[in-house]
Amino acid sequence: MENPVTGRRLTVPLYLDTGFDGTILLTEDLWERLKLRLVELDEEVYALHGGYLPVRLTPALARVEVCGVWSGLLRVYLHPLSRRALLGRGLMNRFYIHLMGPERRLTISSRS
Repeated sequence: MENPVTGRRLTVPLYLDTGFDGTILLTEDLWERLKLRLVELDEEVYALHGGYLPVRLTPALARVEVCGVWSGLLRVYLHPLSRRALLGRGLMNRFYIHLMGPERRLTISSRS
């Protein structure tokens, strides 16, 4: 992930959250390390934390690359209560993914 203004980059492992319909939720620590306050958007966005608590998210623009298969400029979100960076369906829906659990293999390709 990269700040499009400063060029500051981080490789961030993301946990899959199929309950989140957005792209990526970041923690406060990652937000600060990437200096995303410089590219925050003036939009009101809310999510349900734990399925019941409305929480305001802060959107910003970031350049995202996924496994060398896809890259682009996306809205990513700061979640003030999250302890892990999460990958939502808004980004997952751009890929074909085949998970072979017993073999501990994952195949990912972009949708054309």
